[in-house]
Amino acid sequence: MRTYSIYKIKEEHLTFIFGRERKLLEMMQGCEDANEKSLKELAYICETIRFDEIAAMLEAQLDSKYAHLEKARNALFLEHPIKGKMAIYLVERKICVYCEGSRMLDLDLFQMLAKMSERFIAFNKQENECGWLKPMKYTMH
Repeated sequence: MRTYSIYKIKEEHLTFIFGRERKLLEMMQGCEDANEKSLKELAYICETIRFDEIAAMLEAQLDSKYAHLEKARNALFLEHPIKGKMAIYLVERKICVYCEGSRMLDLDLFQMLAKMSERFIAFNKQENECGWLKPMKYTMH
């Protein structure tokens, strides 16, 4: 099972975070989920996420592709006969995602969120992975 924490970085902090994604991952590595929400740094750099917006968009885009899609209070459960299962929860300023099956599940979600905003960044602490869902274009002048 793969677990992701996805954050939406505030517009004014994008240039600061860009290139320092690993530092942010390292900061989060030592934190348990219960303590993570109390980190002032995350509250400062991350935008509040509205679950209703995300759920509505995902339901509209993914409903035809998934055999089973169920929405609960602050959770969305998706199941695909070939790709596997995914559970999406909103906790404070982050989207928690649990994927079981093919990495195509992750790609479907990341693709939909990237359409919403280029400011989403995902962390997979177990695999020590992190990255922008829609990589920014950066040019040196």
